[in-house]
Amino acid sequence: MAEDIHKKSGTTSAAFLKVDAASRPISMGGAFTGLADDVNALFWNPAGLMSLQKQQISAMQNFSIGNVYTQALSYGRVLNQKMAIGVSLQGAFTRIDFRQAPTATPDQEVTVGGFAPGFSLAYQPFSFFSVGITTKAIVEQLDVETLLGFAGDLGILIRPFGEATKLGATLQNLGSINSGSPLPTNFRGGISFQPTKANILAADINLPLVAGYPSVHFGAENWFGDFVAVRLGYSVSQGENPRNGITAGIGLKRKGRVSLENINFQFDYAIVPDPMGNVHRIACLMRF
Repeated sequence: MAEDIHKKSGTTSAAFLKVDAASRPISMGGAFTGLADDVNALFWNPAGLMSLQKQQISAMQNFSIGNVYTQALSYGRVLNQKMAIGVSLQGAFTRIDFRQAPTATPDQEVTVGGFAPGFSLAYQPFSFFSVGITTKAIVEQLDVETLLGFAGDLGILIRPFGEATKLGATLQNLGSINSGSPLPTNFRGGISFQPTKANILAADINLPLVAGYPSVHFGAENWFGDFVAVRLGYSVSQGENPRNGITAGIGLKRKGRVSLENINFQFDYAIVPDPMGNVHRIACLMRF
């Protein structure tokens, strides 16, 4: 499951959009579409913004093999009982050797990758139903060429039996880019079950609509005393090179002190084991 933006870039543009953002959802196996209960919803299901109790801001850094680094920033807040907004930024970058001729040493190193700033809006017409939309610009740097595009995500979240059970669905990366290649458009569907405040079970299905293979994701989270969380996940995919495996992570909560006493901090760590090298993610989420 190691995220390499070059391995995934053969058939679509802006392949960095295939690298799922955030740490907590990844440690739960990528099962977050039907949960979407914090600011990470901006990347998974924007309808989940209505689940925020306070303003939230999050920053994530991903460390993977091949010197590929991905980052994500997000901010969300509920405006009233019917509406919430959020802004986000995700990107992935690496450096590669550049040669104008087949030489032993490269002429220089160049940075390739891309980023996508986004704005999200969620609306809750009924207590059991919310809908969300994200619009984002896409900038992709490939050697000396810069590609520009625009895309959108559309998500819904349904609570048929209250907050304990939720169903979610998202269409992602609907749009175009001036490379002529399609964006990695895909559909996600998910369900979550939260029997107690401390326990969560979740499952997702991911269906690429342009290129790729379906995958199924399962995740669980358990909080101990609202201080330490343990998370586990598992994903199953199809294709010539299926990426099946376990994910894991932990979360720590701590209330700020003195001038930061109104801020609740949450630190999340995720690890994705891979035969080619483990992928590590760290994130900090603040509620205020």
